[in-house]
Formats: sequence, structure tokens, C-alpha cells
Amino acid sequence: MTVAVPTMSAPVTIREIAPQWQVAGKATDDLSETIAEMCRTYRCDGAILFRICNDGGGRKTQTLAVHQIDRVLTDAVIDRAVAAVTRRKGNPETLPVMIPAWRIGGKPAFIHAFPGCPKAHGQVVSAFLSVGQKEFGEIAEMYLASCSLMESIDSMRDSPIAADRPRISTREEACLAWTAEGKTSEEIGIILELSPHTVNHYLGSAARKLGASNRMHAVAKALRLGLIERPV
Repeated sequence: MTVAVPTMSAPVTIREIAPQWQVAGKATDDLSETIAEMCRTYRCDGAILFRICNDGGGRKTQTLAVHQIDRVLTDAVIDRAVAAVTRRKGNPETLPVMIPAWRIGGKPAFIHAFPGCPKAHGQVVSAFLSVGQKEFGEIAEMYLASCSLMESIDSMRDSPIAADRPRISTREEACLAWTAEGKTSEEIGIILELSPHTVNHYLGSAARKLGASNRMHAVAKALRLGLIERPV
């Protein structure tokens, strides 16, 4: 059984989180050190970073980094995370899911799986193992951190150049920038004198142009590409 994590306001904004978890190099040591630090920051008992690879003969996985999880448990965590992320045939999950796992030390453990945006070469997923349930605010912050990390991993492979950067409108830029500051659609509507429905339309349009799976992923991509700045 998997439990979808509802959308919540994070205790800090994605603008504050994003730079902290961008990986600078392709080395496995960089990724391992990053997920180890994420485990310490968010009080997790282990983590796995892997890619679900698109293969003509079926799905395969590529382990990118592991922290404090042995080989047998690694395979089990990946299997459960993949099942949750790909449970809808032809429509991979892009929102975080919480998966009840095993009992560790007599306490229930959970896998928090954070899927990245599906790409032609596959989909990066970060999975964190924790004993006991976490508050939704902390899960939301972990999701934003994971989006930032996975986006930087994808950017290494994609290597976009400036000429290929998508063009977003002034309104889309403003809506993304205020979202980066932690504002809701209703709050952005008041600031920009728009209806929440119109704000959602601009955010959805920007996400499509950026190839993002949701507004938080769109903000992470826009920040990385230098498309948005804080509104005046």
C-alpha cells in the first residue's frame, strides 16, 4: 500500500533550499556525500538515489548512490519505490509517496519516495528510509530538496545551452518567482491582482514549457536556468 503525500506549505522556501542540494560534479562520491547530508538534515536512517531506465525490453534500474542501507535492503527499497512510482501504467508518478515498509527495532519504518521528472533516458528517484512517521512539513521540505538534487543530476546529462532555454512570459515568471518565495496561488493572485485560477493557469503553462512535472519542479528548473528573480 502506498500513501500519497498531500501538498503542504514547506517551513522554508524552495529558493532557500535549492542551492544547498545542487551537486557540483558527476562523481559518485559527490552524490553519496549529498544524500548522507540530507539524511542527517532530515533525520533519516538511510537513502538510495537511483534511476529507472527506459529500455525497450522493460524497466531496469541504475543505482546512483546509497547511504547506510545494505545490498539486500537496497534491492527491497528500490523494488517498492519502483512499484509505487510506476503503478499507473504509461503514466509514471511525479508526486512524493510514503510507503509503509518494515519494523526496525520494534518501530514501523517508512520509505519516502520522491520521483523526478520522467526523461527520455529515464526517471531519477530518491528514496529515504525512516523509522516512525514524519510531519508533512518536513516531508514537503525533503521533496523540495530532492527536486533540487534530481534536477541538477538531470542537468548534467542534458547539458542545456542558453539558446535552448525555454521562454516564459512575464506573468509566468512572476508567478514562479512568488511561488519560490512560498506564496500560495491565492496569495499570488492578491499580489498580482489575478484570480487563483489564472495564477494556476500561468504556473501550469510555465511547467509545460519547462518540461516540469509540477509547480515546485518548475520553480527548481527556473532557478537553475536563471529565468526568475525575486519580484520587486
